[in-house]
Amino acid sequence: MDSQILDKSQIKIYLLIGGGTDSAALINFYQSRRANINGIHFNYGQPSLAGERRSVNALAEYYQISISSIDLGMKISHAKGEYYCRNATLLMAAASTFSAKQGILSLGIHSGTPYYDCSPEFLQDIQHLFDGYFGGTVQIEAPFLDFTKQDIYKYCHKNKVPVEITFSCERQSDRPCGECPSCINRRMLDAIR
Repeated sequence: MDSQILDKSQIKIYLLIGGGTDSAALINFYQSRRANINGIHFNYGQPSLAGERRSVNALAEYYQISISSIDLGMKISHAKGEYYCRNATLLMAAASTFSAKQGILSLGIHSGTPYYDCSPEFLQDIQHLFDGYFGGTVQIEAPFLDFTKQDIYKYCHKNKVPVEITFSCERQSDRPCGECPSCINRRMLDAIR
């Protein structure tokens, strides 16, 4: 896609925010570049919804950004930590809310996961769909695509990202379960700090 189509200094960047460390790093990344950002948080029937919302609201307050909450009215199926078609569903749902039909959608996916919707191939495929729908006026970005989870934690530490207000659990909303992959990754963050 021709990168000259959108002038990033003039366009709104919409961040898909889930409330975890990846989301906090994503907000910090764009805010440090003085980008015009808004966050979007989705309810897709995830067990961690209440904990995510608490964290998303805390991040919005800390970074002084606007967050839209969207209820998809459906539950995305999952097994063994993978939510099927989640990133594609959330990206399409977010783009469908654009009134001007232009902008940049960004998400905090990173390397080191086995999921298709966290891969360079996914980004290419979904960008191709968006180009078909929007003729190049909506772009997908994933600034941490080449980062490992540990790289994101190091980024957070180096840039003083407030990870203590994030929530990273896939199974519970009240407090982390301590056993899911997100909780295990969170312990890695604590070891780095």
